[in-house]
Amino acid sequence: MNATITRPDPLLRGGRLISTLALVAGPEPAGPAASGLAVSVPPRLLAEEFGRAGVMRFEDVDFPAALTHEPTRRFLRETGLPDEHALFRVHPDSVLPTLTEAYADEPAPHLPAEADRLILLGHLDRPHRLLLDGDSGGLLLWTPATHPRPLDADISTLAFTLWLLHGCTNRP
Repeated sequence: MNATITRPDPLLRGGRLISTLALVAGPEPAGPAASGLAVSVPPRLLAEEFGRAGVMRFEDVDFPAALTHEPTRRFLRETGLPDEHALFRVHPDSVLPTLTEAYADEPAPHLPAEADRLILLGHLDRPHRLLLDGDSGGLLLWTPATHPRPLDADISTLAFTLWLLHGCTNRP
């Protein structure tokens, strides 16, 4: 009998890692310094790891009206995200479009009903996209052929995961 060993898709492994880190991190302690996100990521942490030019920070004009989750808005303004990583690439536009906006000028795949409040954050690989729920700040994984699946994480967990992976793979 021939047994074939199949390895999980790297994208699914990445999604599981992000979800696991969200569970391990747990909620941030309450108090005046609390960010409202799962992990407290100092703004300088990403800049030190990826270089200032390698971190994309956003301004209020970059946010669609659908992004109402203030802790996520604050994180994207103050800390930002690595604009390019082996696992993730920020959406190439300087603004964060909703799914409806992202597919307005091209043949659209079947968009989910909540496309007006889901923001295209970036790409994990083709055809997988990372979405941000504008109301809750939750991250979702989506391909045009499927319904968005929650990753049980938020923007801080994504940034921390990318920082951790970059440090593990780029240091002796």
